[in-house]
Amino acid sequence: MSPRAVVSAITLAALLSLAPPAVAEPRGVQPGSPAALQHQGLFGRPVIRDAFHFQVAFGLGGGPDTAGVFHAMEVGGTFKNGWTLALLHTFIQNKDVFAPNDGPDLIGGWMAELKVPLLWPELVAKVATGLGGTHDQSDGIKAFVGWGAAYGLDLHLPLFARSGLTLVTTGFNILVQGQHHFGAAAGLGYTFF
Repeated sequence: MSPRAVVSAITLAALLSLAPPAVAEPRGVQPGSPAALQHQGLFGRPVIRDAFHFQVAFGLGGGPDTAGVFHAMEVGGTFKNGWTLALLHTFIQNKDVFAPNDGPDLIGGWMAELKVPLLWPELVAKVATGLGGTHDQSDGIKAFVGWGAAYGLDLHLPLFARSGLTLVTTGFNILVQGQHHFGAAAGLGYTFF
């Protein structure tokens, strides 16, 4: 082999090693379809967002009058464009979790939620509004109903094309009986995109 052929082979091998790896279309996805176009993700793994959506997450949250365990659950559907409409049930339960608290024992609500992918299908912005409330759990459960809003970012870590782990951040604004309650939370969950 001539020195020129060796240099050409080394150059070609170096260029091929710099190219991104080819990702095969997931089974049942036609090349060029909306689902195929959505699979190029932040982590180079297939991500398809266009079917049943379910998420559950747990973590920690707190605010001026709350500090405790965070929970979020979403059930809904994702359209072909990657946008998701869901019913969100979320709360921070702080009934003496870390220390006696001065505020309500729980803040949260049931809300209609919209989720939109940002730069990649794994990074999702969310906003929700609807029924908000608080609980007084000093003697049983006394629920107080008002208005609530939630918002935040989710970062999906896809294990499969349609599901994976999710890092969740959420902020809350709850208005009940003329009082405003704020909370912020972070957690880890699992999501069917």
